[in-house]
Amino acid sequence: MVGLGWLVVRCSVGGLLCAAVLSAVEGRLSPVLADQVYLRCDVSGPDRTVWKITLNEEAGKAWIYKPAFRSITEYSATFTPEKVRFGKQLPYTGSYLSNVLGRSSGALTSEIHGLGAPPMTGICGMQANTTPMA
Repeated sequence: MVGLGWLVVRCSVGGLLCAAVLSAVEGRLSPVLADQVYLRCDVSGPDRTVWKITLNEEAGKAWIYKPAFRSITEYSATFTPEKVRFGKQLPYTGSYLSNVLGRSSGALTSEIHGLGAPPMTGICGMQANTTPMA
């Protein structure tokens, strides 16, 4: 197998075409990191609000930014082909906040187990590749 160093040396002679080949080879040798996915969600509830959700499957994380409260919360997340689940134990209540996002439908359900409150639902769509706080 030809080493990457050999290709770099030979590319100094080959010009632009060789740079394209080097770029392709380098992509095969080093895995591409997964991009974050940005969602805008219209969420039900008493005030019909917007949440901006950022997902990073490689990191196993999700963030919800709630513009109405100017707050962002980080969650551990589990990704399956069908759903993304993220949540956390709420302090002082013994309750658990659970969020489930359907990957194909964009349907979001957010509920607090242990408080008896009705779940909030929403529908999420892809947003431009920007930070959620913009």
